[in-house]
Amino acid sequence: MGIARRLTSVTGGELESFIFRIVTTSANQTYELPIGDYGSNTPNFTVNWDDGTDNLIQSSSDVNKLHTFSSAGTYDIELNGTVPSFRVNNNSLYRGLYTAIISWGETSFRALNFHGCTNLTSVPTTDFEGLSTLFNLDNFFRSTGITSLPSGLLDYMVNVTSFVDSFSFMQITSIPSGFFDNCTQVTSFNSTFNQCFNLSAIPSGLFDNNTNVTNFSSTFKSCTSIGSIPTGLFDNCTSVTTFFSVFRMPTTSNSLIGNAPELWTRNPVPLGLYAFRNATGLSNYASIPANWK
Repeated sequence: MGIARRLTSVTGGELESFIFRIVTTSANQTYELPIGDYGSNTPNFTVNWDDGTDNLIQSSSDVNKLHTFSSAGTYDIELNGTVPSFRVNNNSLYRGLYTAIISWGETSFRALNFHGCTNLTSVPTTDFEGLSTLFNLDNFFRSTGITSLPSGLLDYMVNVTSFVDSFSFMQITSIPSGFFDNCTQVTSFNSTFNQCFNLSAIPSGLFDNNTNVTNFSSTFKSCTSIGSIPTGLFDNCTSVTTFFSVFRMPTTSNSLIGNAPELWTRNPVPLGLYAFRNATGLSNYASIPANWK
């Protein structure tokens, strides 16, 4: 299909298409769009299936969200209109079909995830403006085949309040500097990078602008390749009530060194059970309270 088509809105503006690629492996294979409502927002869009077929979809239960491809092959599926929720949610029937996101488009996303799409390895590295309507990014790239997070990916996501498991179980080695700078409304980083075994460093100041966060449970749990914890990483996050398992390691065979931030000295003391469990390479490990390790 190549270049994305455009849909002219009733106000005369132009809306970019959301385009993603799937690969089917057999004849007469059925695929289902993982669409849904979000609050009072309901789907209303056209879909081009890249096999000569188009459909209009006007509800989350529309029968046209199911499509059968007569031949095995690669299809760049294009959505034009309003798509409030697009969540794969680790659906075992279809998660293996996704291989690429071609264009984020402008479809009024409120919630979006590709959880479990292990064959998804390619995403756009520019043009993130269409993601500005997102509120929920839970499980966004969880367990996908993406190995690098584009710098600027979150720059327009000023309304997102939750990053639960957004980038967990990924093979990323780094986090872009300033990655969460514009996400000032976020309240939870629960398990955000959980079990990213290849993640080797945390950028300094990563959470400096996230002053509304209350939950850092398991944020870097089992990230065994991290070298050290940046000084002052959580200094601006003064509303946090839980650091449960934030740097919990599965065994003492991990790369974490340097000083652990003395989060247990805060008043009131947040929940820190197992926060530094097995992180025996930390220079102040002996002074960490017993219930924090």
